[in-house]
Amino acid sequence: MHMPSKEYRQRLIEELVEKEFISTQAEIAEHLARRGIKVTQATISRDVNELRLVRLPAGPGQHRYRSTPLAAQEDVIGELSQRFRLFVRDLDRGDNLLVVNTDEGHASGIAYVIDKLDRDEIVGTLAGQNTILVVARSVEAAADLLAEFEALLT
Repeated sequence: MHMPSKEYRQRLIEELVEKEFISTQAEIAEHLARRGIKVTQATISRDVNELRLVRLPAGPGQHRYRSTPLAAQEDVIGELSQRFRLFVRDLDRGDNLLVVNTDEGHASGIAYVIDKLDRDEIVGTLAGQNTILVVARSVEAAADLLAEFEALLT
């Protein structure tokens, strides 16, 4: 048995979350195992982050994985402001770096939306489970971004 490529595995995961109601990484592992693909929890966790899958509410007490939904560029600000109001807990800045604290598990989805802003003054983002590091081009750009992000919280 050969190991399927990472691209193949990730494409399968994307199809799974679109077609099936999947709410845990363990369920992703089970579905892959049924197709003969054995992977570790760490691999699935990495795939979920790389694919920017997010767990969205799906009824009372239920969540399901989905691809981060984003349409036209105009929607990005609305999407960002909605996610900021729901999931962002704190903002901080040091020189040209912003730190965005989120509820557990929401950092990568929000970082994805920040990346989608496609703004020249944002060099890049790095997301963990509940923290996003936003690298701005300059101290001034970071200060402006902080003010802009704070406005999204109100």
